[in-house]
Amino acid sequence: MGRWLLILLALGIGCAGRQTPESSQEIVVSPIPVPQPVYPREQLSTDLQLLWGRVEDAVAVRPPEPPEGDSEEDIERWAEGPFRDWLGRRREATDRALAATYGLRTHPLFERGIGTALFGYMYEDLASSIRGAPVPENIAEDPGLLEIYTTSLTEHLTPFAELSAKAYYACLGLFLKLEDPQWGEWALYCDERGAEVVDTFKLEPPEPPVPDADPPTDLTQLLTPP
Repeated sequence: MGRWLLILLALGIGCAGRQTPESSQEIVVSPIPVPQPVYPREQLSTDLQLLWGRVEDAVAVRPPEPPEGDSEEDIERWAEGPFRDWLGRRREATDRALAATYGLRTHPLFERGIGTALFGYMYEDLASSIRGAPVPENIAEDPGLLEIYTTSLTEHLTPFAELSAKAYYACLGLFLKLEDPQWGEWALYCDERGAEVVDTFKLEPPEPPVPDADPPTDLTQLLTPP
């Protein structure tokens, strides 16, 4: 399948937004479609605001326009040029967001819940774009090659989708632990979004959250890429 596919699979990090579940209210407090926090965003801790901003920065690193042609040569040039350059910028932005999690380890449950929701979206965003990588015409027309291609692509994006699902379910667990109806919309958001990721990427559902269990205190243990 050529060197271009090896690049896609070896370096493949992507970003493509998804829609908020219809039953969740969306209020514009961020380019990321999350519910409105109980407290104004500017009143949240400095650590959470830093994390939120860096997640926005990562998601804002948009992929290049698709190649003009669909031949293997066209896509190889695109993969080794604009796409590869973009991958590097997105990886750097993602690493910066990961570094911002350390400050949240001892923060209140609701702030850690918001943080895990943001990470769930960031990794859902990654998996979605990898899934949408262009397919050369010669592969698309050959069922055997297409199956090999899609299988390889799925194997590469699945770890990111799994991180997304785990983050959403961890978010749900944190808000259940909080037992505050003011944050019920966030619990619903994470529950619905996690279920959507599991269904879209055909994952095994993570273990259901236990309301009286101690939530994770270190987001980086949960959300470090494989």
